[in-house]
Amino acid sequence: MKSIFEWVDARLEEYTELLQNIVCLESYTPDKPAVDAVGDYLARFAVAHGFQTRIQHFPKAGNGLIITMNPGAPLPPVGFTGHMDTVFPPGTFPKPVFRIENGNFYGPGVTDMKGGIVVALLAMQALMDCGYADREVRLILIGDEEMSESLSGQEGIDFIQQGIAGCAAALTMEGNLEEHITVGRKGSIRYRVHVHGRAAHAGICYADGISAIKEAAHKILEIEKKSDPAQITYNCGLITGGTAPNTVPECCEFTLYNRYWQLEQRDRIRNHVETILDREFLPGTHTTYEIIGQRPPMEDTPANYALAEEINRISEKYGFGTWKPGKQAGGSDAAYTSMLGIPSVCSMGPRGGRVHSLEEYAQAASLPLMAKLMAAVVMELPETFGRKDAL
Repeated sequence: MKSIFEWVDARLEEYTELLQNIVCLESYTPDKPAVDAVGDYLARFAVAHGFQTRIQHFPKAGNGLIITMNPGAPLPPVGFTGHMDTVFPPGTFPKPVFRIENGNFYGPGVTDMKGGIVVALLAMQALMDCGYADREVRLILIGDEEMSESLSGQEGIDFIQQGIAGCAAALTMEGNLEEHITVGRKGSIRYRVHVHGRAAHAGICYADGISAIKEAAHKILEIEKKSDPAQITYNCGLITGGTAPNTVPECCEFTLYNRYWQLEQRDRIRNHVETILDREFLPGTHTTYEIIGQRPPMEDTPANYALAEEINRISEKYGFGTWKPGKQAGGSDAAYTSMLGIPSVCSMGPRGGRVHSLEEYAQAASLPLMAKLMAAVVMELPETFGRKDAL
């Protein structure tokens, strides 16, 4: 293990450069060519460093990529998962896009989650170059996680689940924002809602109009009354409507983003939301709606806690401290690995914060720390771990 840790430290400059290069390849989720540029760059890097790669083509989303070491090794594989897309349209960040200041890396996706990709690759190459050959290790990358696989659809979800199949453990490389091991995450359901009223002059014909915005406001307030931060939350995060200040608005469109902890809560959310959307607060209005995205929750299963316990045992052994198991309200693709019954944890990338903002950062010192921990987990996970009779 000492030689692996020394290898990580010796190659840190090269992997910092890798992080800079993929951060500077801005990869806004709907921009398939931009996301594919990141995947192509990583595939070339992986092949040049001795890994095997497989690209999965998607018509609308950025392509998927699997990077593998030790294919066919005797022990059950360990899987790392992640995504190559970010939430930032090109040009959002001022130049230089990537910078290092006061011990932090800054840039679009540096924590969420290109830093996690680099952590995984750094750990994998350290293991391979130091002669570890007992387990296959797979890095499974998707191109539209930030839009809940709404572009790749079921094909994208299948790609993740087929890639992780047979693994003893799944570690999602999202950034570590709260210094704990994530064993549970909320699921989400996203609605797009169209409200139709009747346009009229807001002065001389006001009584002839029916305000679509007012109808939408009634619906939003009624839906959000049920929000409970500890359980289910309902949020209208985007709304547009109307044509002119002096016109009763004929149309209004808004988006609802609802989050929940347990799969059984999904039907409760749909019943609450759709009952109110079907209700007519202002006579003469009409509302249509559709679900435009959803992701199941990563439920905090005993298997996930068992994996967190193993990681903590290994972390303490090598002086990396204790990582308290916890839950986060944000979603991730760890939901798709956990729902297969594979022991899964999330937030195994670099420590950082301010994600989805112009000040997104990752702590530079956490890059080698997490790479060493991931390498140690692969090496020291018990041979029987992941078997149902062993959990």
